[in-house]
Amino acid sequence: MTKFILSPALTLLMISVAQAAEDAHVAPEGGLFSGTIAQSLAAIISFTILFVLLYKFAWGPILTGLQDREGKIKGDLEAAEKASKDAQAALAEYETKLAEAQEASRKIIEEGRNEAQRLSAQLKDQTLADISQIKEKSVRDIEAAKQQAITELYTEAAALGTQIAGRILKRELNAQDQQDIVEESLAQLKAQSN
Repeated sequence: MTKFILSPALTLLMISVAQAAEDAHVAPEGGLFSGTIAQSLAAIISFTILFVLLYKFAWGPILTGLQDREGKIKGDLEAAEKASKDAQAALAEYETKLAEAQEASRKIIEEGRNEAQRLSAQLKDQTLADISQIKEKSVRDIEAAKQQAITELYTEAAALGTQIAGRILKRELNAQDQQDIVEESLAQLKAQSN
C-alpha cells in the first residue's frame, strides 16, 4: 500500500522538479524562489507532501524496524546474560558436586586403606599364631618321637643286654625280670636327662 501512495507522490515531485528546472532555463537569474509564487508554492507543497509521506510511510516503519531491532538485541543480550548466569550457576553446581565426589572418593579410598591395613594386621597375627601353634606341635611331636625312640632304644638295648647277661649267667631271664631292668634303665636315663 505504501508503494501505491509513494509512487504518485514521487511522480508529482519529479514533475515539480522538472518544471522548476525548465523555469530555471527561462530565468537564469535568481535564487531558490526566483520563479513565480505558484511555482514556489508548488515546490513548498511538494516538499511538504513528500516530507509527510516519508514521515508517515517511510520514517514510521524505519523507526519501528529500528525499535524492533533494538528490542530484539536487548532481548538477545538479556537471554545471553541469563544463559551466562545459568551456565555459571551450572558450573558452580558442577564444581560443588565434583568436590563432593572427590571428597567421597577420598573417604572411600581412606576406608579401603584402613580396612586393608586392619586385614593385613589380622592376617599377620593369625599367621603368627598358626606358625606358633605349628611350632609348638612340632616341638611336642619331636619330643614325643624322641621319647618313643629312646624308649624303643632302651627296650632293645635291655633285651639285648638281657640276652647277653643270660648267656653270661647261663640262665635266661623271664619277662618280669626283663621288664624290671627296662624300667630301671629308663628311670636312670630320665634322671640323667633332667
